[in-house]
Amino acid sequence: AALVRAPTLLRDKLGRGGALGAAALLAVSTSLLAASRSVDGAALAVLGLSLAVGALMRFGAGGRSRWLYAAGAALGLGLASGSSFWLGALTLTLTLLALRFTQPDVGGALSDLGGRLRPEARTFVIILVLTTLVIATVGLTYLRGLGALVDNTIGWVGGFAPSSEGRPPLVVLIFLAAYEPLLVVLGIAGAVRAFRQGRRLGQALAWFSLIALALLLVYGRRGLPDILWVTAPLGMLAGWELFESLAANWTRADLPIAAAQAGIMAALAGFAMLNVASYANIIKNGGGDSTATVLGMTLQVSSGANLWVAALAVFLIFVVAYLVALGWSGMAARLGLLLSGSGLLLAMTLSAGWGLTQLRPDSPAELWWAKPAAADVTRMLVTLGNVSDYTVGNPNDIEVTVEGPSLGVLGWALRDYKHAAFVDRLDPVIQSPVVITPSDEQNPTLGSSYVGQRFMLRAMWTPDMPPADWIGWLVYRRIPAVEPETVILWVRQDIQQLKSTGE
Repeated sequence: AALVRAPTLLRDKLGRGGALGAAALLAVSTSLLAASRSVDGAALAVLGLSLAVGALMRFGAGGRSRWLYAAGAALGLGLASGSSFWLGALTLTLTLLALRFTQPDVGGALSDLGGRLRPEARTFVIILVLTTLVIATVGLTYLRGLGALVDNTIGWVGGFAPSSEGRPPLVVLIFLAAYEPLLVVLGIAGAVRAFRQGRRLGQALAWFSLIALALLLVYGRRGLPDILWVTAPLGMLAGWELFESLAANWTRADLPIAAAQAGIMAALAGFAMLNVASYANIIKNGGGDSTATVLGMTLQVSSGANLWVAALAVFLIFVVAYLVALGWSGMAARLGLLLSGSGLLLAMTLSAGWGLTQLRPDSPAELWWAKPAAADVTRMLVTLGNVSDYTVGNPNDIEVTVEGPSLGVLGWALRDYKHAAFVDRLDPVIQSPVVITPSDEQNPTLGSSYVGQRFMLRAMWTPDMPPADWIGWLVYRRIPAVEPETVILWVRQDIQQLKSTGE
C-alpha cells in the first residue's frame, strides 16, 4: 500500500498535470521501451531506487514506519537487479552533495531523516538484506545467484579502470539525440524553468540527470541500458515543462492562429526532412552532383544544396514564429511553436522506438546492443530441435558439444539443453550427435564423420563513420558492411542420413 501511494509525492511536487505529463512522456521513451524488452536489470534498478527515494522522503516528512520498510524492500530490489544499481546509487550520492551546497536546508532535512531512521535502522537493514537475498536467489532456489551478484558488483567497480572497454562515449550522445529528442529538448527546457522558478524537485532531477550522464561518459565499461539514469529524470522534467507550457495564459483567440502556425511549421519541417533524405540517397550513390528538372529545364544540383535547403526551411520555422508574434500574439506564437515542435519530436521518438523494438530488434544498425543476436540463432535452434526430436524423441535432450565459453549468445541459446557441454578445444574421441564450432574451423578432428551448416550468431560494426554517412544512418539506419560472427552446426553423418531417409 505504501508503494502504491508513493507516486503522490511526485504529484504534490510537480502538480497533478506535471505528474501525468511525466508519465505520458516516460511511456514513449525509447530507452525505457528497449529496456523493457531486454534481459537486463537496469529497469528494475531504476524502479527500486526511485521507490526507495520516494518512500524515504515520505518517511522523513512524518510518514509512518511502513514507508521505511517499503524503502528497505525497494532498495533490496535495486541491489538484486545488478550492477546498474550502483551507478544510480553513486549518482544519487553526488546529487545530494550538490544539493547541500546549492540548497542549505537539504542538509537539515537529511539530518532529520537520519534521526528518524536511527531507532529503526536494524529493521530497515534486515528488510533490505532479506529482500536482496530472496530476489537474488529466486526464492532461495538458486543460491549461486549471490555469487553472481557479488561478481557483478566487483565487475562494476573494475569498470572504472582505464583498461576497461565499453561502448564509445559518442554512442551515448548519439543515442540521446537520435532516439530521445523529445525528452532531451523538453527536459533541458524543464531544467531551465526549475532553476529560474526555484523548483527544488526539478533542480534535483536536473542535477541527477547531468551527473548520471557525466558518470556514464567517464565509466569505462559503459552500456546503453545505463542511460535510463539519464532519461528517467529527463522524462519527468520534460513532462512538467510540457504541462506548464500548455497551461500558460493563452486565450481561445490564440488557438486558430497557433493551429495555422503549427501547420505551416509542420510543412516546413517535412520539406526539410525530405531534403535530408535526398542528400542521404545522393551520398549512398557516390555523392557528386545530381540533376533536377524545373519548368522543362535540366539543372545541375550540388549534393550539398539539399542540406542548405533543409537548413533554410528550419530557419523559416522560427521566422514564421517571429512574424506571428509581431502581427498577432506572442502567446499564440509560443503555443504554435510548442505544438509543432513537440509533434515533430514525438514523431521522431516514436519512429526510433518502433524501429528499435519492433522493426529491427536484431539489427546491428540500432545502437542499443553492441552485438545483437542475429535471426540465424532462431533458425539454428529450430534445426537443432528437429535433429534432437528425431534422435531422442525430445527437442532439448540431445547431447551437444560446443567449442567455446558457456557465456554469451550460445550459452543463452542452449540454456534449455541439459546435455550441452562447453569445451576449450575439440578432442578426436568426441562422438556426440551434434557439435558446434567457430566457423574458422572448417574440418574439426572428431571421432566420427560429420556434416555441417553455417549460422550467423551476431553482426558487429564500429560506429566510426564520416558525418555524411551518419546522416544516412539517421534517415535509413544505413551502416557499412558488418563483421559477422558465425558458427558451424555439425551433425553426425549417420544421424543426418537416417533423418534424411526418414523425411
